[in-house]
Amino acid sequence: MRRHKATVALVAWTLLVWTTRIGNIWRDGHLDAAARWGRSALALSFTVLGLVVVVALRRPARPRLLAAVGALAAWTTGVWIVRVAGLVAADHAVGFTVVHAVLAVVSILLGGVAWRETRRLAASPDGGRPHDSVDRVGATS
Repeated sequence: MRRHKATVALVAWTLLVWTTRIGNIWRDGHLDAAARWGRSALALSFTVLGLVVVVALRRPARPRLLAAVGALAAWTTGVWIVRVAGLVAADHAVGFTVVHAVLAVVSILLGGVAWRETRRLAASPDGGRPHDSVDRVGATS
């Protein structure tokens, strides 16, 4: 997984942001049951995609890993673009909007970098698979 640092960072960030969101949804007393379940479904979609990437990283077959990272990166980008547009159009406090805009920018950037990294590694002769030899400082693989 050392060769997939951006992908691991994307997964960690995604799980942090969206699993935290699930807790926030269920603590929000202003939401009815339908709103809670709908918002939880969106957050769970990110959790599931993040876990799919983790599984794909454990068995890095090129097509499976490309598809998993591509799906997470695309879903991240699409959802955040829609969410930020909605936040800007709504009547939220400036601080709330700025925090969510920062979350969006970090998420989209990580998604792009992870996608680029995965494509680069998949195109390499070894397909991004770990080398048989143990990585050591100063040693060649």
